[in-house]
Amino acid sequence: MLAVDGTCWDVADTQANEAAFGRPGSDRGSGRSAFPQVRMAALVEVGSHAVLDAELAGCRTGEVTLVSRLPRSTGPGQLVLADREFLGVPLWQAFAATGADLLWRVPANRVLPVTRQFRDGSWLSQICQSPRSVETIYAASPSARVAR
Repeated sequence: MLAVDGTCWDVADTQANEAAFGRPGSDRGSGRSAFPQVRMAALVEVGSHAVLDAELAGCRTGEVTLVSRLPRSTGPGQLVLADREFLGVPLWQAFAATGADLLWRVPANRVLPVTRQFRDGSWLSQICQSPRSVETIYAASPSARVAR
């Protein structure tokens, strides 16, 4: 079982780090944070927390951009978990194309159409980007979806 997520951390306040990674804005003082920041997106094994793949960039590069480079390290027989920030058809299709199974949260405000209701209360839906769509099954909670 694998998961994708991202984080930022402060690095030493040097001109080289500022040039390489940038600084996030701040509403205090000079309008910039005290330290440059690095952003990382990683693919980790959930049980051991082993980092299988990672992408690093400056703080102004988004997590979704970095995560889009990680499907290269997934494949059949792996279950990839992702938080609601990463739900989007192109990213979903990139991971699904590797043969991995996907379990990604969906934002609470995303209303998905019910295309088929099952006896156990779950239902089949689609996340669409014309003309392609991705089938999903509503699982245990409103934020859990399973690739089909």
